[in-house]
Amino acid sequence: MVNRPRTALDTQRMLHARHVCTWLALLLVSACSADKAPSAGRAAQSGSNAPEILVPGTTTGVSGNPAMNTVIVPGNAPGSAGTGSEPPRLTDADSCVTSRVDAERVPVDMYIMFDRSGSMLAETGAGPTKWDATREALDNFIQDPRSQGLGVGLQYFPIGKPGVPATCRSDAECGSAANGPCINRLCQPARFGPSIPVTFCISDADCPLLSAGCAAAGSCVSDDTLACFSLGADGCGTNDDCQPLAGECYGYATCEAAPYAQPEVPIASLPGNAGALTASLAAATPLGLTPTYAALSGALDQARSHATANPSHRVVAVLATDGTPAGCERDDPLNVEMLATEGVSASPSISTYVVGVFGPDETEARATLDAWAFAGGTSSAFVVDPSQDVSAQFLEALEKIRGSALSCEYRIPPSPNGSVLDFNAVNVALVSDQQSLDFRYVADPSRCSLTTLGWYYDIAPQSGTPTKISVCDQACQTLQATTNGRVEVRLGCVTQGPD
Repeated sequence: MVNRPRTALDTQRMLHARHVCTWLALLLVSACSADKAPSAGRAAQSGSNAPEILVPGTTTGVSGNPAMNTVIVPGNAPGSAGTGSEPPRLTDADSCVTSRVDAERVPVDMYIMFDRSGSMLAETGAGPTKWDATREALDNFIQDPRSQGLGVGLQYFPIGKPGVPATCRSDAECGSAANGPCINRLCQPARFGPSIPVTFCISDADCPLLSAGCAAAGSCVSDDTLACFSLGADGCGTNDDCQPLAGECYGYATCEAAPYAQPEVPIASLPGNAGALTASLAAATPLGLTPTYAALSGALDQARSHATANPSHRVVAVLATDGTPAGCERDDPLNVEMLATEGVSASPSISTYVVGVFGPDETEARATLDAWAFAGGTSSAFVVDPSQDVSAQFLEALEKIRGSALSCEYRIPPSPNGSVLDFNAVNVALVSDQQSLDFRYVADPSRCSLTTLGWYYDIAPQSGTPTKISVCDQACQTLQATTNGRVEVRLGCVTQGPD
């Protein structure tokens, strides 16, 4: 069998509000007015997404710690939604905290879009093909006890068009002209000079300069790993025939998003879903080109649909590939980048993680994947070097994605005694043996720069009912660096904004 390296065809078509009300004494409350608020506070108030209670008015509060500022949330009434009562405040005598709950991480679900293009049959430096090495790594990740509770779903790309055969030996077998030609031609060896890699082609333009050109090819009957160009009897020498090489129809892949949005294995929690995922990986085979645009579009559609049905979960898309986009009209790297941007900007927001199998010399491809990851809200791609141990590198990338996705989103605990939760009286803290660090509410991700320990709701309370607490990136790094700390959600006190 001739291993399928990346063809020339496969490379051709390549982002509270707060006013400070000064307490003259702990028991003497001065009403805050817009005239007395600092000008910076008034500017910040414009367009604020601070949480609001459902009746007009203003809630004011003060922390018992003189170093902490009072939060005044514009447009809000005292108390919980529908209760009309003012949230308690700290005094010298007692604490306003009515409930302390260890924060529970938001469940995380991954929809993995896994490249099974023909180029995945290329061998790696450690011996196995890219396909076998990455498949082994994904299976190990699924079986890892640390993945327990993680939701995982799986689909492959490309998916074939209905009626288009998986293999062909002539253009006619592909059916219509739109599905062909049959890619079973190879670049002939150089007439003189060094050997060239085995390369599938359609025309001479797809071949290295040293090649004698693109020609119909076959494999020898006695040894199908040997390519031959003299089709027919004795084409491989005495008593050894050269039979036409089984190739692929160039238009094999579907270019529509819908099939990729339907999972081969639906998203479900591990370890319960491990058996179905492992069986699917064992049965899949590499074939075709790399229709990345349709694949990622479908992945984001499935992830978004799943997130809508499971609003308390965080859902991410994972794109694992060894090739730049090829095979469909919209397969351009910039189009894929735009998709990733739309995914993270939409509601619900879906982050895109990217894992690529590319050598150190493939700098353009690596830069392309980094751009996709950045557009998808995940900073940079995880790049696996095929000259090294691909399985180990790929597994490490998946583990880092798992850690990143799990780190910094938490469920909002229910209000004690079944009462209506006052989103204006929620605070977050990191508690360890040594200290307690208070986080500060910043309303939305764009305001994370206001403090080093910021958090926000997934949905602004005035727009709907929040289900998650999200911690800003810099605060997330603090959490990840803490080995013995826990995140605590405290109910009852007026929500604290940035200093």
